[in-house]
Amino acid sequence: MNRGGAVLGERLGQLREELRRAVRGRGRERERAVLILRSVVASTLAWAVAALVMDSSQVAFAPFSALLVVRPSVYRSVLDSSRYVAAVFLGVLAAGAAGLTVGVHLWAFALVVLVALVVGQASLFRDQGRQIPVVAAFAFAGGTAASVEPLGEILIMVCVGSASALLTQLVLAPSVRFRDAEDAVHGFADSLAYLVDEIAAGLHEGREGLDTRRWVRIAQSLTATRENARAAVEAQDERVRFNPRKLLMRNGSTVSLRTYREWINAMDRASWHLRSITSTLDTLERGPRRLPPQSEDFLHVYGDLLDAVSDVLWTLHEDRAWESDQVPQDLSRRLECAQDAVDRCQRELEHTRGGSDWHVRGALLTDVERLLHELSEGRTGAEQG
Repeated sequence: MNRGGAVLGERLGQLREELRRAVRGRGRERERAVLILRSVVASTLAWAVAALVMDSSQVAFAPFSALLVVRPSVYRSVLDSSRYVAAVFLGVLAAGAAGLTVGVHLWAFALVVLVALVVGQASLFRDQGRQIPVVAAFAFAGGTAASVEPLGEILIMVCVGSASALLTQLVLAPSVRFRDAEDAVHGFADSLAYLVDEIAAGLHEGREGLDTRRWVRIAQSLTATRENARAAVEAQDERVRFNPRKLLMRNGSTVSLRTYREWINAMDRASWHLRSITSTLDTLERGPRRLPPQSEDFLHVYGDLLDAVSDVLWTLHEDRAWESDQVPQDLSRRLECAQDAVDRCQRELEHTRGGSDWHVRGALLTDVERLLHELSEGRTGAEQG
């Protein structure tokens, strides 16, 4: 009993903390609380309207439907409500087709559910496909499949519930804000910059500073960072679509999500080459063909190149280039300086052709050049809009 009381007290404490965070400011807790509020309003409105529209035993379908189609964004509610109404229509159609022709029998019920389950697998319905067999089974087993009137009432109640949910979503539409998307893209740029900084610092220390295993691990984790950034931008895109609050935004305050996507894609491609750099360094440091002692000078030079790349990434970070279609001039200047440094190193490499590590140096320089090229492509894509 004491253990149960302790668990209950812990749960209540967690609930109080979540409520406190929901009241304090925006975040996951507040979004969850607002979604609950919308669901309560939508289902209550649906029941009230359904009771006014007609005196029917199927009135429960209205609030039930409203609860099923309330979503965090207006766009997602429109999408799910259209799929849900279509799924219910097909479920009612399947039940009615059997009930009105062959009657309500056990074998007919099995056939109806089988057909509904098969139709519900269509990708068009997504998660709402499961409603086809649910509605068909409910209508058939409940005895309403033998009459047209109750089947029609189910459809009316579903439409009332969906309409109530959409109206609630429009009135209590989520705010149009870009902070989550901004922070996600900002975090991606930070992750790249911090890793390049760490590699450059290690190279300046010579072979003693080569923590290649850690660099490889961090570089591989950039895939998850990219996915988080993309998910945040797509979530913001859904939040904006069909949102009436867009009309209240001042002219010029709309941020182009296309620019966000351009920079995410550019940084993603740049991260491929950064992974290649870490992999090459790790192979040289830990593999059978280790770096020769004379490569110390090259490590310092390569560290200088990565410092130039770091300047580009930190300028991208500080100027928040993804927040505008106009690329900052400082970013363009630093990209050109970094590319000039790579060109100088490549010319010097051509003059010193030969040696056991000549091809490795060329590969590392090529990776830096391609990394800068991808960032330059991101700049070009953002400018072209």
